[in-house]
Amino acid sequence: MYIQSELSFLCRLVALKSAKRHHDWLEQQGVTLSSEQAITIAAVADKGELRQGDLMGLPYLASEKSKVSRVVQGLVMEGYIDRRDDIHDRRSKILTLSEKGQMMADMMSQAESNNKLILSSLLSSEEMSSLQKALEKIVRAM
Repeated sequence: MYIQSELSFLCRLVALKSAKRHHDWLEQQGVTLSSEQAITIAAVADKGELRQGDLMGLPYLASEKSKVSRVVQGLVMEGYIDRRDDIHDRRSKILTLSEKGQMMADMMSQAESNNKLILSSLLSSEEMSSLQKALEKIVRAM
């Protein structure tokens, strides 16, 4: 049990430090987004267009429908996301990035690239590959 809690702690620490560095870089660029807003923009950027209801299945995003609705509404009001009715299901909303949202997604991608550069300066490509393979094995085993 000890190794499990230590590994869990270490992974969480790395994730928190990485997210903080990511957030700090964006803040230096004059961008202030909540983690939920950033996750939503990244998810829509990744898919091109996404149903609002699909956001509830994303890791690290609130699973409450009302919370997801508030996050999306805020992004729509700030001009990052365009929302339209799904022509096949009137209850469903389709989300796409606006031009402003695409610029934000590009900035977030740059912040991620900065994090990757830092990691690559700390670990060789062989070490990174070994670490990734080891973590994937652990995930499959748990």
